[in-house]
Amino acid sequence: MLIGKNSLMKIIDNFLSKKNFTKLQSLILGQNFPWFYNDYIHHVGDGQFQYFHTFYSDEGNPSWQFSLLNDCLKELKPIRIKRIKANSNSKTESHSRGGYHIDYPNIKTSILYVNTNNGWTEFKNGDRVDCIENRMVIFDSNLEHQGVSSTDQKRKVVINFNYE
Repeated sequence: MLIGKNSLMKIIDNFLSKKNFTKLQSLILGQNFPWFYNDYIHHVGDGQFQYFHTFYSDEGNPSWQFSLLNDCLKELKPIRIKRIKANSNSKTESHSRGGYHIDYPNIKTSILYVNTNNGWTEFKNGDRVDCIENRMVIFDSNLEHQGVSSTDQKRKVVINFNYE
């Protein structure tokens, strides 16, 4: 659900075909997908943690899992990719917020929600996007946003795309 009407934001439900999304979702949520632990979400000492997987960063080599995102990239049509990273956040007893931030200035940010849960993405301007599987939100990267945790599922999993 989008609360607010921001012209710098677009929401696409059923972003990928059911077949392509189900394949991507089952691999990312599966037992054999490689996740890495980070002792913070946005900055050292923020008191939170998350698991992540960097599919691509312009600072290093792509993950061997990068090809899983081919269908997403065909839809987004990026000119240049800055970073693509999946985040897995554990269930919390009450909704916790990651802290407002921008990933990178002056490009595009897109978030693909991998599983449905009662968490959401909150924007500093008051807009909110609920976590519904296969939903993509595309927005100007200068919009400050924060992830809000899930209290009803074991984890909240998203894929962040930062690109021109």
